[in-house]
Amino acid sequence: MGSAVQEWLRSTAARALMLAALTMSIVLAAAFIVIYTPPKTGVEGEPMSDEQAMAQVVDAARQIVTTTRMDEANGSAVFLSCTSLHDPPYQAAVYLNFRLPETNSVKRIREIATTMVAHGWQQAPAMGEHFGLKLTRDGVTATFHENLDDENFGTVRMYGQCRNVGDHRNDDPAWTDITDQLG
Repeated sequence: MGSAVQEWLRSTAARALMLAALTMSIVLAAAFIVIYTPPKTGVEGEPMSDEQAMAQVVDAARQIVTTTRMDEANGSAVFLSCTSLHDPPYQAAVYLNFRLPETNSVKRIREIATTMVAHGWQQAPAMGEHFGLKLTRDGVTATFHENLDDENFGTVRMYGQCRNVGDHRNDDPAWTDITDQLG
């Protein structure tokens, strides 16, 4: 190094500049640590076994079917990842289909929701959904709407809490018919 550069590095201005750069690095690192909150991937509350998680949504589905006297109700259940396509934690989910009357199908869906509110369910905030009605009770969220594939049927999609830590990456079959458990 040249003597001019060495002299400048020993100057008060150079030392102040290096001190400012070091201080700024420490402040930014500390701010990042204080402000940054990693995404939640853990389980809130006690973990649920496979049986507990599935019972949470199947019991709620059975309550809806029997309380509202759904015609020709059938359902399937699955474990869905709460974080990605495959990783735990998981939530149990149930998809129900039921026959709608030939007229006033929307009215029937509203009647079902009104009946469930009278039995302790509450309206849930619609988080981006643009269809149907959304209710919640005891950690289960249910959306009620017309079946997009068959206008003669309504659909209820039910989701339990994200508290199952089992490994469901290779469930085969992924979907399980629960129709016999609904009545």
